[in-house]
Amino acid sequence: MATTIVHIGPSQLPLLYTLGGAVERRMRELAMRQAQAGSRVILYSAESETKTSDYHGAEVRAIACSQKGVVRAGEFLYKSLRDARSVKPDVIHFHSLAEGAACTRLFARGVRAKTVLSFDFFEFRRGKQNPFFKSYRRALNRFSALLPVSGFCQRESSAYWAIPEDRMRVVYNGVSLQQFFPDPESARKRRAAWGIGSEFVALYVGRVCHQKGTDLLIDAYARLREQGRPIRLVIAGPNGQFGQAGHNDAIEKLKQHGGLYLGPVEEADLPSVYNAADVFVMPTRTAEMFGMAAIEAQACGIPVICSDQGGLPEVIDRSSGMLFRPDDVEDLVAKLDAMMANVEMRNGFSNASVDNARRFSWERITSDLDQVYAMDGRA
Repeated sequence: MATTIVHIGPSQLPLLYTLGGAVERRMRELAMRQAQAGSRVILYSAESETKTSDYHGAEVRAIACSQKGVVRAGEFLYKSLRDARSVKPDVIHFHSLAEGAACTRLFARGVRAKTVLSFDFFEFRRGKQNPFFKSYRRALNRFSALLPVSGFCQRESSAYWAIPEDRMRVVYNGVSLQQFFPDPESARKRRAAWGIGSEFVALYVGRVCHQKGTDLLIDAYARLREQGRPIRLVIAGPNGQFGQAGHNDAIEKLKQHGGLYLGPVEEADLPSVYNAADVFVMPTRTAEMFGMAAIEAQACGIPVICSDQGGLPEVIDRSSGMLFRPDDVEDLVAKLDAMMANVEMRNGFSNASVDNARRFSWERITSDLDQVYAMDGRA
């Protein structure tokens, strides 16, 4: 493993934000395990003031940023790389920052570090709508390794940016098996706190928006309720983007049909929320590169129903869950109905879910990264 590793990611959320953010969670989980393995690991976080803190052996350096939007991203990247010069890293691991390698040459001259890029979506900075699209394509080619989070993301990225697939290596997002595991007692307590007894609980965790298909799930749930089926839908996540709030007609419809909206949930509470469900549903319409929540649910032994879209078929073993046609409410209703009706099938899915989740343990993902870091030249 490399001696000194630096992680730099997006500037929208503080790195230690605990109400969501898959990229921030990936950075924390990887850094913790890399530090435990003996590396010096530094994480940069865009915040309102400069400070340092410890995160399970990794050092978090908060960089004071006063700007907003794209300008804030540039400010954070500049300040982080300038600071990283004193660290003399062996690897600078960027997360969703296509400018990373090019900016390293500009702002951290003299640093002889490998630069790798993990990314969950490939239309960086508005993609082809950005007048600097060609510059971004050149910038991507400057990384030592490009690491899409799924085979789907790899294929889409290759076509979009005209980059050969063999220039990339898939490194999946992961799950903490120490945090997410079957826990019947926490499930009992959580259901009691919600006031839910024997009803069948369907759960969704993530952003509430059209792209994620939450309105489709609520429509399917409403139909089952109108048929008199004993089902309750629980939704946990922000209304739109993380850190934002506002009115949402879908949430109002959820409540009208007896569903429960939790809003953003603290990361420490997520395991009991997953465990309280009978099925986890991820109804994404488009652009689902991986599906971290689906893996976390499976690690808790919860069967999943996901749209057959994007990277989700890579995350769901056919023995651990069911796929439905994207944007097809009738198919989703049928899959939910089947899951409710067949306890034996649910139990089989539940047992297989835990085994499937082990494929995505952060320990395994960290080991894959060790191999990437050790590679000579470009991926």
